[in-house]
Amino acid sequence: MKVLVMGGSRFVGLHAVLELEKHGHEVTVFNRGQTPLPLEFPPSVRRVYGDRHDLEGMTELFRNEEFDAVVDVSAYFLADVESMVKIFKGRIGHYVFMCTPAIYDLPQRLPLREDNKLKGPEWPAEDYGRNKAICEAYLTQQFRENGFPWSSIRLPIIMGPYNTAKQREQLMFHRLLQGRPILIPGDGSTVLHSNYIPDMAVGMRKMLLNPLTFGQAYNAAMQEYWSDESWVDAVAEVVGVTPNKIFMPHDVTTDAYKEWGYQPIQRTQAGRIPWYKSCVFDIQKYQDHVGHRQEHTLKGALAETYDWFRRDGVDKTFEWDFSKEDATLAKLK
Repeated sequence: MKVLVMGGSRFVGLHAVLELEKHGHEVTVFNRGQTPLPLEFPPSVRRVYGDRHDLEGMTELFRNEEFDAVVDVSAYFLADVESMVKIFKGRIGHYVFMCTPAIYDLPQRLPLREDNKLKGPEWPAEDYGRNKAICEAYLTQQFRENGFPWSSIRLPIIMGPYNTAKQREQLMFHRLLQGRPILIPGDGSTVLHSNYIPDMAVGMRKMLLNPLTFGQAYNAAMQEYWSDESWVDAVAEVVGVTPNKIFMPHDVTTDAYKEWGYQPIQRTQAGRIPWYKSCVFDIQKYQDHVGHRQEHTLKGALAETYDWFRRDGVDKTFEWDFSKEDATLAKLK
């Protein structure tokens, strides 16, 4: 199968490329060529360069190109998906749009299903989830009116080797290796739901040209979910240390979410859910249509990610400004 990956040089796209190439697909990667690769692509992976916001240039570049499928990791705004439809309508068998649960409005029930209300234009124009929801709405319209064969993968909090979001598992590895106190929101019982990107890439590959998935959006996540405290314990077990856990009272945690600029423990949430409420996702439709289940447990995923963290020397170069966490610790004392 000939597959075009829009993006592909960073985290999610990188794992998609590696998974497709490993299984013998003919992969072309399109990006600007400005992001250094964390590792070299296999020689069989072809790279083409351009600006996806240049519709005329993109149209000319792909005028004589043929692909069975397009996997789009770098579409964030309506114009991004509009150009894909204009260029590839009637010319590809499948278009896979990488999305996010940030498109959801406040959950109507848990686990959160794909038919939950999505964010609308009333949300701020700069809202990441709102813009992804607008993209999905347009693709849905194109599928109904023109049969454009699209699918969407909504990824909860993502983790794995080459993660560009340092504030997630890498930051927790670093805290533990430095012997720092681990600040846990509230009583640590709020639940987080993760996705391991190498497993996501397997599911994405299994989706391609699967007609059951056309016009469908999927929550793609692990079968298991963990409380904040148990997640810290799992990371500490992988690192091989005993965590010094400090539980932050409700008011201190609320201040931390406002003041730090990053979450004490990364957790995917939809809408404006407060930090003390859990958000888990229904993945039954994904399992039924795609026939894929996560191949790693959370501990297995953490172990592989920590192996990469040490093997690539990230543990030697990782830096973080802990001044805001130290200020919270001082407040607690």
